[in-house]
Amino acid sequence: MFGWIHESFRQLVTRKYGKDIWEKIVHMAKFELGTESEIAHYYNDDETLRLVNSMANVIGIPIEEIWEAYGGFLIQFTMETGWDELLRAMAPDLEGFLDSLDSLHYFIDHVVYKTKLRGPSFRCDVQADGTLLLHYYSKRSGLYPIVKGVVREVARRIYDTEVVMKVQERKQEHLDAFVTEHVVFVITQIENANSVQQKSISSKADSQIDLSTVLFIHRRLSSLRLDPERQKRRRKSLTANGSRMEINLNEGIYEISSSDFAQAFPYHICFDPDLFLEHFGNFIKKTYPNAMRQETRVTDLLELVHPEVPFSYESIKYYKNSLFVFRLKGIGDIVHNQADDAKTVLLKGSMVFIDEGKYILYMCSVNVTTVRELIERNLHLSDMQRHDGTRDVIMLNQSRMSQVELNRTLEETTKKLKKMAQELEIEKQKTDELLCELMPASVADSLRSGKAMDAS
Repeated sequence: MFGWIHESFRQLVTRKYGKDIWEKIVHMAKFELGTESEIAHYYNDDETLRLVNSMANVIGIPIEEIWEAYGGFLIQFTMETGWDELLRAMAPDLEGFLDSLDSLHYFIDHVVYKTKLRGPSFRCDVQADGTLLLHYYSKRSGLYPIVKGVVREVARRIYDTEVVMKVQERKQEHLDAFVTEHVVFVITQIENANSVQQKSISSKADSQIDLSTVLFIHRRLSSLRLDPERQKRRRKSLTANGSRMEINLNEGIYEISSSDFAQAFPYHICFDPDLFLEHFGNFIKKTYPNAMRQETRVTDLLELVHPEVPFSYESIKYYKNSLFVFRLKGIGDIVHNQADDAKTVLLKGSMVFIDEGKYILYMCSVNVTTVRELIERNLHLSDMQRHDGTRDVIMLNQSRMSQVELNRTLEETTKKLKKMAQELEIEKQKTDELLCELMPASVADSLRSGKAMDAS
């Protein structure tokens, strides 16, 4: 596991029980003191479990309680160490926060520390009574008590409310060769004893409307979907400043053709539950000209890199809040040049279920962050839409790297100057020694001080 976890364990124990207790735990876990909590180090799971088991033995509390206490402290420690504003800015309610955790884990793992986090996945379902069903998926079994501590602390510190968490179901699920622990929690908000109005743990719960209202809205929207002839009759022609203008009274219904959508979102891919392509963006068309609707599968074009699960409809449903990263298959024919040494293009984006789950829309962009990565993949900035934030990331990174290169050059120049100064000082000492050997010391001193000497 990531060394940050070990360091937060150390902080938790030393703050609550003292430094001596932590040293006993480290000794029992067979770590050399000082090597047990290196933040940048990656510890295997056996080492982490060894540390946790030692904590349970030395402190005298069950392992589940250790994990739960750790989950609560993890949020506290994270907010103390510079992540406070980011956590508060993640979502307006607890439901949104939990649905955003997958993206946060990806950011920590792939952008900040580049570790082997293999973090869990979270998905929330809002119930009619305002409670949340939290689905937790993890390749590591037995760590679910951490979630209890994390959720309660987030609710308390960020959303000023208290919640109760109960495990509704816990099971092992098999996805091809992968075994995943699936735990379903019920999260209930505790009513405020002071009768103070609390913000709901879900914005969806705040906007619950009755069935009659839903039916009314459905009928109203259906009435707006007119056939072409009726739409023509509802158009009103006006003349303004000698020019003819058409106003469509049927406002609110906008259609976009698949070709326009493919141009606006050149990297998108839409496919059905059997992974057959339905439609795709212009970049994909250009890269794979032989791809055919309802004949080509997504797996013929893309290889899933993240999350590390089999690529299937069920996996996408379980991990729908994750960022999905794919590697385009077939290096030689990608984009601009037939280059054997070109690196593969990665796409990064999210999965959106549309038409009641009949299709999945993968909205994504090219996963590059530097100009060097663009060059290595035979890509250009013009391959990205102008609204794509990846352009800004690349330019900002290039600016930062240019500044780093300038600083490096200045440091090297400074080192060279210091080295030349040292060499000059050595030569000066050699000159002084030579003067002392060739003439009396008084004469040598006068020459060094620049005084004129009488040759007589």
